[in-house]
Amino acid sequence: MPRLALISDIHGNLEALIAVLREIDGSNVDHVLCLGDVVGYGPDPGPCVDLISRVCDKVILGNHDEAALVDETPVNFNPTAAHSLGVTRSLLSDHHFETIANWPMRDEIHGVQLAHASFGARPYAYVLNKRVAAESFAGLDDGMGAFGHTHMPAMFACPEGESPTMDIIRGSLPMPSDVLTQLPVGERVLLNPGSVGQPRDRNPDASWALLDTTDRTFRTRRVVYDIDTTERKIRERGLPDFLHERLRVGA
Repeated sequence: MPRLALISDIHGNLEALIAVLREIDGSNVDHVLCLGDVVGYGPDPGPCVDLISRVCDKVILGNHDEAALVDETPVNFNPTAAHSLGVTRSLLSDHHFETIANWPMRDEIHGVQLAHASFGARPYAYVLNKRVAAESFAGLDDGMGAFGHTHMPAMFACPEGESPTMDIIRGSLPMPSDVLTQLPVGERVLLNPGSVGQPRDRNPDASWALLDTTDRTFRTRRVVYDIDTTERKIRERGLPDFLHERLRVGA
């Protein structure tokens, strides 16, 4: 069984994506999997779509990717997200839109199920606690599920064959970086690699994760990248200042 590099929530941050892929390239992985939100917020949505399409074996559609495809702004987008969505659309070509439109909301590889957020009835729910994790486990088949959306590295575990309830789910959020976690045998797990382009766990470094399905281990990694260049591009594109300010603090 393979070693899988999990990445998510690039959000148009090309500098962070390049830094992460450079580290992944030296990490002896079998597949690179993207869990969605390649675009939105950041200054380089097109180049990120191009690069992800070249290097990733699977790409999942995220809510910001989906929003870029339609004319309406989602009702749950705040003013900053709505503004950045307009800029994102203006920076994408017809080819980029066609590429994004072909990304599925769910996929699977080597027994690992892939989604952007939740496997449950609310596909874009934020799996940040045991209650929402229980909803996600309800839609997950036996095995492992990888997701993003929260911008925080995390793991939740639930015994196989058990109805997912809050009292039996174990969770770790956010997970510490560069700590090898042994995934329990006989339990289903939900795994989040954190965000490449916009971390929100008070660590500004880009985040990704390595999942070894043979050894059943999971390790998140952090990578320093050129925030100065990303900040300059955000200003040049006319995006809100908040979007580069939050990169400095990982929030």
